[in-house]
Amino acid sequence: MTLCNFKGLRNVTVEFSEDATTISGRNGTGKTTIKDAFSWLLWGKDSEGNTDSKFGIKTNDANGNFIPDLEHEVSGTFEVIDTETGAVDTVEFRRVLVEEWKVPNGETERVLKGHHTDYFCNGVPLKTKAEYDKRINDIIPEAVFKVITDPYYFLTLHWKAQREMLLQIAGDVSEADVAKDNAEFAALLARVTGKTLEDYKREVAVQKNKISDRLEKIPTAIDAITRVTPTAPDYAALEADKARLEGELSEIDTAASSAAEANRIAYENAAKIQQQINERKTAQQKVFFEAKEAARNQAYKTNEAYNNAARDLQTLDAQARSVETAYSSDKARIQTRIQQVQRYTEETKSQQDALRESWYKVNAEEFSGEAENLVCPLFNICCKDEEAKAAYNENREAARVKFGEDKEKRLNTINEKGKGLTTQIEQQEAEISRLNGELATLEAKHSTETTDIAKRRALLNKTLAESPRVSTEPDIKPETLPEWVKLQGEITNLTAQLPTADTTSASNTAELRQRKENITAQLKGVERLLGVRTTIETNNAEVAKLREEAAKLAQEKADLQKEETLIDEFTTARMNEVERRVNALFSRVQFKMYRTQIEDAKQVPDCVCYIDGVRYADKNTAGKVNAGLDVINTLCAFHGVSAPIFIDNAESVNEFIPVSSQLVKLVVSTEDFTVTNR
Repeated sequence: MTLCNFKGLRNVTVEFSEDATTISGRNGTGKTTIKDAFSWLLWGKDSEGNTDSKFGIKTNDANGNFIPDLEHEVSGTFEVIDTETGAVDTVEFRRVLVEEWKVPNGETERVLKGHHTDYFCNGVPLKTKAEYDKRINDIIPEAVFKVITDPYYFLTLHWKAQREMLLQIAGDVSEADVAKDNAEFAALLARVTGKTLEDYKREVAVQKNKISDRLEKIPTAIDAITRVTPTAPDYAALEADKARLEGELSEIDTAASSAAEANRIAYENAAKIQQQINERKTAQQKVFFEAKEAARNQAYKTNEAYNNAARDLQTLDAQARSVETAYSSDKARIQTRIQQVQRYTEETKSQQDALRESWYKVNAEEFSGEAENLVCPLFNICCKDEEAKAAYNENREAARVKFGEDKEKRLNTINEKGKGLTTQIEQQEAEISRLNGELATLEAKHSTETTDIAKRRALLNKTLAESPRVSTEPDIKPETLPEWVKLQGEITNLTAQLPTADTTSASNTAELRQRKENITAQLKGVERLLGVRTTIETNNAEVAKLREEAAKLAQEKADLQKEETLIDEFTTARMNEVERRVNALFSRVQFKMYRTQIEDAKQVPDCVCYIDGVRYADKNTAGKVNAGLDVINTLCAFHGVSAPIFIDNAESVNEFIPVSSQLVKLVVSTEDFTVTNR
């Protein structure tokens, strides 16, 4: 592999051994650069996966600035061996980063506009990056290249990515494989037909949670029913009381029926007289209402003039406020516009003064064109070229004429601008005059409207003073109404004709009625207590039903818990088989494909590497490197391909496990950059 102007290495060629090559040197001498160059040559990235736009590919000077006009190149020659036929094919790849420099129009200095990359295979230029990438991917895909060339790469991936690759290599363990020697597992799979075991487990969990929720609510429901269930009374005693009370009610009804007939005739006569009295009272109310309504209508008519004037005065006040609002708004608008135009006029006059000063300045200019003052437009220094000076002298008169024409043209331009500004000032002053006239018209209109409103207000106030209001609720005494007095006399005569009530009969009837009410109340109380029997029986039946449901649900929950346990045992058996198959692929490392959750002791998927019983993350560098080499051996065997393995910090490893791949060891030493082949 040859590096040219790559990350500070100007021209370095490394010959690699078929077995192992050691690249040693102090820190910063370029060991990792060899690894980056190898990765960039194939994939356009450094060893950490950064593209050339994100890592320092260029060679810098002593001040840290990149050296321009250099092509940054890496080429490598590879032996591609067909493991089946043994055929060897030699192929050379070359990648070159080229700077693109351009000189912008009107400038003399070049600027760096960008870069492009050239690609070669066996010395032949390739048209596109896609063609170059295809040539490499036909030999080894990038995803495979990463995991078989870096012992740290695979074991630092996310555990899910590691687990997916390992399961791909070991092959999946089917549910049928796990259940073939276990009748309970086989029966479980039969129940899971049409869905995944995980979906079935979730269904079981949902059913169990529903049952648990219902079981938790049943004791509360039983307690609520028990609390409202009354204590059973003495039903025999209550039945005897009911019979006694019903007998007493029958006796009272018989005694009350004979007194009721005597009272009926007297009540009918009294009812007829009372009806006549009520008719006359109704007629009295009508007479009083009509008299009061007539007086109220007269008051409304008297108040009409006052009400109309008051309403018109409110309307006039609203009109006055509207006039004032419109006047204030229009006045402010006109005054603001006058101020704006006045400000514009002042600004235009200032511009006119500035033009006048400019005219005087241009008019005072004199032509000056001596050869000694000839200045180079490129370098801004006095011209030393005699031919240029001679040419300048020959054309000086033409230059003087040109100066005069240019001066006259600029003066005319200033004059034209000045005329335009004068016209603007005249227009602005005319606008101010028009606005002042509009303001005067507005003032006159406002004065007229204000005077008119004042006159109308005075007339309305005069009407209010001359038409005082009267009450619309007149105080009328019914005794002053002849018709009402006449009806009152008739009511007095009819009242005297009402029959006198039989006090003894009425007293007996009232006593019987009171006794009946008391006995009826007692009978209802007895019947209410007897009705408790139905409530007690209903509540006891509901409690028995709830307890029966609780027993049934408890059994269903136990069955579901047993099913969950069986599913967990099946999952554990499958996990053990997966771990067995995966770990059978490696000689040094072992993987734990599952872990136990602390909160619920459940087994969940995981992927943790162990070396001699110690977690990969806790091992030293040598342990990690050899663990990575063990993984690479398995991955190479699975993919049927191997590639050079680059090992950083190789000085930390005393002994490497055997590998079928070519090794490139990067070793930190106190010596200069050295390549050693074994």
